[in-house]
Amino acid sequence: MPAEKGAELIVEDIVKEAKEKAAEVIRAAKREAATMLDAARLGAKEGEGHELKKAHTRGEQVYEEVMAEGRMRAKKDMLQKKEGLISDVFKEAEERLQAHVASERYKEDLARVAVDACRKLGSSDVVVKANPRDLNLLESFKEQMTRELSGGEKTVNISFGEPIQAIGGVRVATLDGKVEIDETFEGRMRREFEVLRVKVAKVLFEGSG
Repeated sequence: MPAEKGAELIVEDIVKEAKEKAAEVIRAAKREAATMLDAARLGAKEGEGHELKKAHTRGEQVYEEVMAEGRMRAKKDMLQKKEGLISDVFKEAEERLQAHVASERYKEDLARVAVDACRKLGSSDVVVKANPRDLNLLESFKEQMTRELSGGEKTVNISFGEPIQAIGGVRVATLDGKVEIDETFEGRMRREFEVLRVKVAKVLFEGSG
C-alpha cells in the first residue's frame, strides 16, 4: 500500500476513534452526574438546593476531567499510530535498499562511493571495509580506484579490511584505525535520521492535524 494511502487510512481511523471516545466520555460523565444528582435529590432533607448545586458542580467537574483524559488518550493513540507509520516507511526504505544492492547500477555506484569516501579521508594509506559481497566487487575495482585517487606526486595505497555487517556502502579508515568515515547505508541513515524523520512526517501528516 502506498505511504500516502496508508496515512489517509490512519488519519481516518484516528478521527473515528477520537469521535467514539469523545461520545463515550460524554455519556459516562452524564451518567455519573445524573447519579450524583439523583442521590442528592433523594438524600437531601435540608438545604436541598445547596446540595443539588454542589452535585451539579461536581458533575461538571467530572465531565471536564473525563473529557480531558479522553483527549489525552486520543492524542497519545494518534502519536503512537503516527510513529508506527513512520517506522513502516523506514522499513520500506530498507527493503528498497536491499533490492538496490542487487542491481547493476549499484555495482557501478559502489566504486564511486568508495572513491569519494577515500577522498574525504585524505590519507595516502586507506583501509576499505564492506560486506563480503561488496568487498569482492571493490577488489575488482582496486586498480581503477587507485588511479582515480592518485595523481602527480601523490600515490594512494588501498587495502581491504575484514568484512562488516552492512546492507551496502563502505567504511574507510586510516591504517591505525584512528580516523574512519562511515559511508554505509546504515551509517548515513543514522546521521540523517532526525532530518529524514521530520521530512517523512511532513509528507505523511501535512494537513492531517
